Amino acid sequence: MPDAELRLGDTIDDFCRRCRLLMNHYVVSMINGEVRKVRCQTCQHEHDYLHGQGGEKKKSNRQTLFDQIAATLPSVEPPTQVRKPGKKK
Repeated sequence: MPDAELRLGDTIDDFCRRCRLLMNHYVVSMINGEVRKVRCQTCQHEHDYLHGQGGEKKKSNRQTLFDQIAATLPSVEPPTQVRKPGKKK
C-alpha cells in the first residue's frame, strides 16, 4: 500500500529535531496533497516535514584544535638510552 494517499492524522516517519531520531509522526498540515507539518508521537514537538532527512553530521575539512596545537610544537626525539628502574647506588 505504498501508493496510498496520506490524510491528516495519518502516521508517517520523519526525523524529529528534538528527539534527534527518526520517529513516528502525525500529519498535522497538508497543502495541495503534500505534507507540510508533522507532530512527533514521542515528544509532541511540531515541526515542518523534513522528508526523513536530518541528523547527518556536517563534514568539516577544518583541523581539530589538538591538530592545530600539535603542528606548532617542536618535534621531540625519544631518548637514546633508557634507564631501567631499580635500586639507587
